[in-house]
Amino acid sequence: MFVTIFRWPSSGRGRAGLASVSAVVATAAAFAGGCSAGGAGGGSGVGLQGSSAGGAPVLLPNGSSNGTPTNPDQGFLIGDGSPAVDSNGNPVNIGSEVACDGVDENGNGVIDDVDKGKDGLCDCLRIAFLGDFASDAGNRTGAFETWLEDRSDVPVTHIGARDTLTPELLRDLQVVVVGNMAQRANSQPYSAAEIEALRQWVEVEAGGLMTLAGYTAREADVAPTVALLGPTGLSYDYMGRGPGVLGTGAPPMLTGGIVAPDHPTLAGITSMGIYNAYPVIGDGQVLIREGNFNLAMAKTLGLGNVFAFSDEWVTQDALWSPMLDRPLTPCQQGCRQCDMQCASCDQQCAACQAQPCQGGQQVPDGGTCARGCDQACQSCSQQCDTCEQTCSTCSALEPSNELDIPRFWLNTLRWLTPANECQVPVPIEIPY
Repeated sequence: MFVTIFRWPSSGRGRAGLASVSAVVATAAAFAGGCSAGGAGGGSGVGLQGSSAGGAPVLLPNGSSNGTPTNPDQGFLIGDGSPAVDSNGNPVNIGSEVACDGVDENGNGVIDDVDKGKDGLCDCLRIAFLGDFASDAGNRTGAFETWLEDRSDVPVTHIGARDTLTPELLRDLQVVVVGNMAQRANSQPYSAAEIEALRQWVEVEAGGLMTLAGYTAREADVAPTVALLGPTGLSYDYMGRGPGVLGTGAPPMLTGGIVAPDHPTLAGITSMGIYNAYPVIGDGQVLIREGNFNLAMAKTLGLGNVFAFSDEWVTQDALWSPMLDRPLTPCQQGCRQCDMQCASCDQQCAACQAQPCQGGQQVPDGGTCARGCDQACQSCSQQCDTCEQTCSTCSALEPSNELDIPRFWLNTLRWLTPANECQVPVPIEIPY
């Protein structure tokens, strides 16, 4: 199956000669499931663009973005620098090796570029997850874990939050993702030697480090992650933030604040899902921003790369499921209710046309006559035209309501992986 990209179209019905008047306020359907950082925030809204208490996700306004390219993958150059690419812009021999043996069999300068399933994830990727996958809210992460395991010949290495970090533990890894560190926060802090081991692995051994936050409602639980990031120049603004920021309404909140669409991690990405996040701070390149909060930063440190993301919703099933299975935004709910209301109005007006004319008049050839139901038909038609206009307006503010979380992870894991190892193209359509 392929990832379904869902965009709610504006309605375009055509009741000739019937006009419009009141906006439809959707009743939000309850969204079952936990929330990042330990619970749903309170919030209310009105109209089609508001937040819905206990209902659909909130769609935040768009940031600056150049849109989605036809082929988000910019491709690679082969070993001698010549652009031997196919019609999609991908080098013809990248991803053509078949064995994870540490050898560059196809001579393109990339070791172990194996992708037998052509799914965009290198089969030889050596990735570790440090800490827990799941948040305190108990949100399911099975889709993400299964996706990683099914697409790689190398099992994901699990490093416990309380495990000691050593050069030997890190040496054979290419990517480390830091998750829920609550267990470490409740035990001994990382030692200077452990922090130095991670820095050396990134800076000298070309390791790729990604950190996530917002797993619990206890701000102190992110402190171990902050300690590990210390030498990188990146961090989280978590003190005094409680469960985090941007936690209004029902999760997730969708942000289109992609401020660096040309960064490799964001190729083809127009929207991200977050909820109760901890802003990222430091001297890295800002990738995603909502209001005054930086939600993602990236930085090259020596030979390695570091990516700090403000939340953990990108690992949760609610964002990995096909878009049609996700809760509707308030705008989408309003549009759906508008469609139902207008369909009922169409039936009402059709039935009205079948009514006899007032006073028993005959309908003149090619003409019309007055009927007692005309006023009700005109009124509902005007309301429909107004709600359709409102739907069209709010839909236009949601051009980035496309979540492609698998692509985001493929982009990010590839960028974190050393440039001469395990690099394969990300396909236009990603098998889910």
